Amino acid sequence: MAILQSDALVLRAYKLGETSKVVTLLSRAHGKLRAVARGARNPRSRYQSSLELLSEVRVSLYGRQGADLFRLGACELLHSAFPLASRDLESSLAVSYFADLIDAFAPEGAADDAVYRLALAVLHAAEAGQPLPLISRYLEAWTLRLHGLYPQLERCASCDGALPEGRLSYHRPAHGFVCLNCGPASGPLIGPAQRHVLGELFRCAPDALQPALGADLAGLDVFHQDLIAGHLERSLRSQRVLEDVAREMRP
Repeated sequence: MAILQSDALVLRAYKLGETSKVVTLLSRAHGKLRAVARGARNPRSRYQSSLELLSEVRVSLYGRQGADLFRLGACELLHSAFPLASRDLESSLAVSYFADLIDAFAPEGAADDAVYRLALAVLHAAEAGQPLPLISRYLEAWTLRLHGLYPQLERCASCDGALPEGRLSYHRPAHGFVCLNCGPASGPLIGPAQRHVLGELFRCAPDALQPALGADLAGLDVFHQDLIAGHLERSLRSQRVLEDVAREMRP
């Protein structure tokens, strides 16, 4: 009898031996888990395409309670992200980045329904055609906020006074945006247009965002990556790949 059963998102899969895979799952009921999918690389594997990145599956896991590595039993595909990932290079890289970011922040064995719902909402919005850079900034912003890492947009991190309208000034020692009285800030500066985008990211569901917001994202990717790398003490490999591809595609 399976020791654990849950809906889950596939965050990572890598080879084990000649025929199997080790799969990292973000399970809805039990948090991040790892499991061996025996024979998953065989042409006639029962897992077929259910272990693609960010596929939503319903799994049965076997092993000792609290084990570091389970054995994957049944794996029913609920929703595949392959149609999105196979659209073009940008979509493929975005799916890889989404999975990498979620994996980097998800704690082992600790269920977090908010993170699970965030991942599904972002994936479905991307499938519906929302601009991928906008959806990427949404996932970054909410991942950081859900882990208590995103600075407040309305209150000074130093004196707790109201921040003035207009641009935001980030001060690293205070780990947040500061008012004029608590400056000078170390930077970076978030312009009024980008501040408006952030307000919309935190106010709206990803599928309700206005696509035109994608025109005002300048600098938010760098700011978010600085916050992410500061917390993880490393940059994400998928982000480095995105940057390398972007450089190669520039005229």
